[in-house]
Amino acid sequence: MAFSQSLKRGQAPATCNFCEKDTKIKWKCINCDVLMCDKCKDKIHAKLRNSKEHNVIDIKEIGMYYSELDFSVLKCEEHTGQSAVMFCTSCDRLVCTSCISKIHNGHGLVEISEGYNLKLEKLKTEKSEAQKQFKELTKEKEKVSPVDIKDNEQYKDLILKIEAHNIEIKTSADKYSEELKGELKRKWSEFQVGKATKKLEKVEDNFNKLILNIEALMTSKEAETVFIGCKTLSTDISIDEIDHTTISFLPGQISPYNVGSLQVVSNAVNVRIVKQFQTDISQVLFLSLCPDNSLWMRNNDVLQKVKLVEHKLTVESTFNIKVYGMAVTPTGDLLLVSSGSVLKQISSKTGELSDSIIDAQPFDPISVHVTKSGKVIVAGRRAIIVMNQKGEHETIYEFDKNNIRIFTCVKSITNTDNGNICVVDRLSDDGRGRVVVLNSDGDILQIYTGHHDVNNEENPFKPVNIVTTPSDNIIVVDLVTYVLHILNNCGNLITHYNTGDLGIEMPHSLCFTRTAGQLYIGCTRGVGSLEKGKLYEVNISGC
Repeated sequence: MAFSQSLKRGQAPATCNFCEKDTKIKWKCINCDVLMCDKCKDKIHAKLRNSKEHNVIDIKEIGMYYSELDFSVLKCEEHTGQSAVMFCTSCDRLVCTSCISKIHNGHGLVEISEGYNLKLEKLKTEKSEAQKQFKELTKEKEKVSPVDIKDNEQYKDLILKIEAHNIEIKTSADKYSEELKGELKRKWSEFQVGKATKKLEKVEDNFNKLILNIEALMTSKEAETVFIGCKTLSTDISIDEIDHTTISFLPGQISPYNVGSLQVVSNAVNVRIVKQFQTDISQVLFLSLCPDNSLWMRNNDVLQKVKLVEHKLTVESTFNIKVYGMAVTPTGDLLLVSSGSVLKQISSKTGELSDSIIDAQPFDPISVHVTKSGKVIVAGRRAIIVMNQKGEHETIYEFDKNNIRIFTCVKSITNTDNGNICVVDRLSDDGRGRVVVLNSDGDILQIYTGHHDVNNEENPFKPVNIVTTPSDNIIVVDLVTYVLHILNNCGNLITHYNTGDLGIEMPHSLCFTRTAGQLYIGCTRGVGSLEKGKLYEVNISGC
């Protein structure tokens, strides 16, 4: 026995297919394709042959208004020109006769209607699970009651930190103000005495010249010279004008850089080693990725281009050259900081080494970075220059607005998508340093000097390399502690991760792959060690 009922929006309410009276339809038999009320389900449908094997579902599972299912219109997923005739449960797809004979012979094949029922059952199970989880979530939500923000321990802790930092800023400002006043006292005395002495010496010198000129006129044998000389004497020999130089106070500005800022951050960073490679150079001090996914690696005097095949490195080319910094251009050429102000270049097409058009004069370059747009940022010891692809100098960052030097010794550079330039600045010969973040106007946005949980007097912050993540954050390598400091694109700390927990020791160089979340870490070695440098490919998420 089979029944069909085609219901559409706008029609009169559907009635039970058995009694044709009751509009309170509660059930549908998928096998019979009938709609039923509660009564007819138990009194009529239950008496049908093999009804116990039929799939009867609650009408809520499919909705009251629907069209009669027509499986004949379904097409094969592989051969779109042919109609589907069966459903393969092994492959979870509709199949035609060609599929059955060629691929799915011997698989679990059922009628399309039965496959449809299996899908409905799966949806029903998933819905039930979702409803269960929703109820559990609702219970958890009910447990969360409004709390007084002032009683929240984390909130109170942040308030205390802000207040403590405020006191520290005031104390530092008072201390520096006293230092400025002391410096002014010393300079004022020196300046005034020096200024007066200088003026007196000038006046004395001018009078000596005047006397000599007068004596020369007096001994002259030419009357015309005496008349003309007397007329111009006072104008030719004049006393110098007063020196207008003075001491001024240039007030600094209070900014978020001085005070700090609030950031909503996630501390969940997951790092997993994907592959490990053994290099044949002692230290992997720098890494640069080529468009073809090959890598440039640099030791002190050895530069290699390698291909990563499975878990082995294949060396494609080697150059014996002193290199202080390197970066790959968008076209795949490698720029090298070597000797002199002009950067070297290795062509991606010919593999030949030659001079590039990038000239850092008047500075001696020690580091280089290429932006996504192809601009070249070259660092001298105490300045960085932004150049276009033609080698033309666009901007030089050397002094702040108060004419104070920004950098001590630039070691590594990167930039972020929001236009900030991030620099590893070494402060002393033992490697202690900081990260300086500038905006495009040259304003200092942030100076990061390590984190108290990691860095202290015994383990000072010694950054050696910096790189931008695919999500536009910054990762800084701390050589002493094996820690990756992860900052946002304004230089504020998000979190930190110790690579020693994975057995990655003495990380030095960083380079992201073109697959988001994949990072290469090049390692150096301890003093006196004969081991070769190691290279790791890691998966890093959360930054």
